[in-house]
Amino acid sequence: MPRRILAIDDCRECAYAAVLARTYHDGIRALKFFPKWDELHLDHDLCAVEHQSTESGKELTGYDVLCWLEENSEYLPKKIKLLTDNPSGRVKMEMVLKKLYPEG
Repeated sequence: MPRRILAIDDCRECAYAAVLARTYHDGIRALKFFPKWDELHLDHDLCAVEHQSTESGKELTGYDVLCWLEENSEYLPKKIKLLTDNPSGRVKMEMVLKKLYPEG
């Protein structure tokens, strides 16, 4: 059986993914409405700030997707792979991953 992969990335093609979400909001929607993902492939930087921010102006990133999963663990995929080239974003994301998957 093929693996069900969700990719949340604003610029990579990710042709292998069953669903490709380009924004934080589309990614959360896919996590909620198509639960039980085998893998999530996640970028840190997601679109231009003006398209991806809260009312307070905070940019929503892949790190925020992980924070959402931390609060909504029923949607947690079996595995998460980071795609980001953003070094500081990767460090923050890896810290959350260690909390989400402490065994490994």
